[in-house]
Amino acid sequence: MGRGRKKSLTPALEDYLKVIYEITNTEPVARVKDIAARLNVSLPSVTNAMKRLKDLELVNYEKYGLIILSETGKERARTLARIHELLDVFFVELVGVPEKLSDQLSCRIEHYFDPQASQRTEEFIRLMMDVKHNRANSCQHLVDFLQQKGG
Repeated sequence: MGRGRKKSLTPALEDYLKVIYEITNTEPVARVKDIAARLNVSLPSVTNAMKRLKDLELVNYEKYGLIILSETGKERARTLARIHELLDVFFVELVGVPEKLSDQLSCRIEHYFDPQASQRTEEFIRLMMDVKHNRANSCQHLVDFLQQKGG
């Protein structure tokens, strides 16, 4: 890896993964210019990020070429998208935060969830939605969940 480049997946690099994932959900490949436009960053910034993601084996990329997520990259991007979606439900549906603010908060927080935190959060949100909609035994299910130790 080049001098000065981090060998870890940072939140900023994860944002690039998410954008590539979003683009490749509607297009066969992503291009540097499309990523730059979505993230409002310069072309050299995208190129540098693609080199780092390639070094981490999260994208297939050649200079001036097309960008495709590796299977590992796709998996991480899908996880980030799922966590973002969960956090949006929490903030909008349960806390009452406006959608635009929720999106900003979710983008900041999503990077810090591990699989156990994601699973517990998803279950908590589902139970809280059951309580919100007054589903049968929802309060007891929530109490049972809260009394469990995670892990």
